This record gives sequence, C-alpha cells and structure tokens, in this order.
Amino acid sequence: MQKLIKLLLTSQLLLPVAILCTASILVLSISDISSLPKLQISYEDKLYHFVAYFVLNSIWLIALLKKNGYQLKKILLTSLSIVVFGIIIEIVQGSLTDSRAFDILDILANSIAVVVSFFCFMLVKKSFLKK
Repeated sequence: MQKLIKLLLTSQLLLPVAILCTASILVLSISDISSLPKLQISYEDKLYHFVAYFVLNSIWLIALLKKNGYQLKKILLTSLSIVVFGIIIEIVQGSLTDSRAFDILDILANSIAVVVSFFCFMLVKKSFLKK
C-alpha cells in the first residue's frame, strides 16, 4: 500500500485520480444507492459524506501542490470549490432525481470534511513539497 501511495504522490497520476474521484462522487450522488449494504450506525450517510469529501479535497490539494507548488489562494479556492460542488450536488439531488433528496446535513458533513482536510493538509504540506 505504501508503494502505491508513493507512486501516486510522485507521478503524473494524481490529477487524473482527482478527476476520477470527483466523477465517482458525482455519479454516486445522483444514483439510486438504496440497494447498497448498510453499516447500521447512526448518521451512517453523514460518515460516508465526510469520508468522501475529506478524500476528495485532500487529493485535489495534493495534486495542486504537486503541479503548482504552495499557493495559498489556489488551495483556498480549491477547497471552496469543493464545498460549492457539494452544495450543487445536493440541489441536483433535491430537484432532478427521484431516488435522492436535498439534505442540509449532507452539506454540513461535506463542508466540515473539507475544512478538516484543509487543516490536515496545512499541517503536512511540507512533507509533500520534499517529495
């Protein structure tokens, strides 16, 4: 697993992985996923939202750092864009799908995940710059 992570961090694959992750979240967000197995824990879907948006923001921030170096404005704009992406998806779920519904708590989970990801990234960014 460490070799795979190191390969991703040192290769040109990071941007395509970020795009694939974004597309995957979009597809899963507008698809009927009611038949997928459940964990049977409270707020399970919020946990899924948190993990998905934490990973999404982290991948984009690392990809951006690898491509452009450390630029705080771009990093902030990227994180803000991901929050907006989550809001737009919730609006689409509420208005264009029959199997999904708008949920303000999903937006909150997504946004908290992006903020946590941003601060984690800020703590470890120097280790990515060295690679």
